[in-house]
Amino acid sequence: MASMAFIDEHNEIAMLQKPKQADGFHQIVDFLKTSHIAYALTVSPPIFIEHQKQFWANATVVTENGVQIIKTRVCDKPLIVTEEVIRISLRLDDASSITSIPNEDLFSNLTRMGYEGQQGVFKFYKANFSSQWRFFVHTLMHCISRKTTGRSQFSSTIDYALVCLSTARKYNFSKMIFNDLVSNLGNKKSFYMYPRFVQAVITSELTDMPQFNEVYVTKIPKGKVFSNMKRSAKDSEGVDTPLFSTMMVVSHNQEGMASRSRSSLDHPTESQTQPLTTISLPRSLVHKPTPVLTKTYAKRKVHKAPSLVVPPTIPEPQSPLIEHSPLENIYRETTGVSPNPKEVLTEEMYEHVGEKAATTPASTEEASGNIN
Repeated sequence: MASMAFIDEHNEIAMLQKPKQADGFHQIVDFLKTSHIAYALTVSPPIFIEHQKQFWANATVVTENGVQIIKTRVCDKPLIVTEEVIRISLRLDDASSITSIPNEDLFSNLTRMGYEGQQGVFKFYKANFSSQWRFFVHTLMHCISRKTTGRSQFSSTIDYALVCLSTARKYNFSKMIFNDLVSNLGNKKSFYMYPRFVQAVITSELTDMPQFNEVYVTKIPKGKVFSNMKRSAKDSEGVDTPLFSTMMVVSHNQEGMASRSRSSLDHPTESQTQPLTTISLPRSLVHKPTPVLTKTYAKRKVHKAPSLVVPPTIPEPQSPLIEHSPLENIYRETTGVSPNPKEVLTEEMYEHVGEKAATTPASTEEASGNIN
């Protein structure tokens, strides 16, 4: 095999961030981030140069049961690479997917994309697309194709992939990548093809691999790629063709806001049915919270009042006007003593009181000399 080299602008990492230069490209970035090639566009394992050298130096293509496979050794460990191995390592999920489309389908969709090149000619130019479509083609060419030069022109393979992705169909990238690896073997212009993908396969298929200090650093894209995509071609009409409706992606925040909006429309609250008026106040009138002042009170000594002794209540003497029974009146007039209200007059006491009552008036009359 001829002397091989790395090519910096081949198998790059895709620019799927949104710096300030990405204004006008958010839709295509969101679409690529949710596509089935998103992992392949961004996977970036440490690329050990020794692993790459041994992979290609020991690689041979053999056919087993009518299927081509690549057999190689890396650090004395055997490695077999197939289309399915690539599919699993790059998480492409594109088994039994499309590898080509009819010409009519191809060119009709190019027209929908606003492609300004000559129809029916299988030479396609990136500059003949408007900004977002141009960035789409640029990403496919630099990140997931075998191209190393002539980046302004691309083949029908990239065009097939472009049309399939934009119309919600899966293109078989696993098969494309495997066929490119096979074609690189024995080629006079062979190079270290797909270093990110080859390292991803080695990492997923082989365990306990030794690591080395010499590492190939993949070119990291910068925000200026968006600025370059905004430049109009000399022959371009300057028409900005929008993406297809099948490519529109709703972000999680927008989806949550839309869901809450639908819920509020179905079940409006009382506050939502009333019109709201808002005004903007100058900063000088904006209320600032007043700091809370804490007062401290000293404890006062509590003096207890002296206890007052309440004198016993002396019962009042019984009034002579209180009604008594006839027997009690006779007993009081005869003896001069009021009977105890709790004492019951016995029969003997009654007889004694009767006798005394009978003699008392006569004695009184004799004493007064009023005897007839």
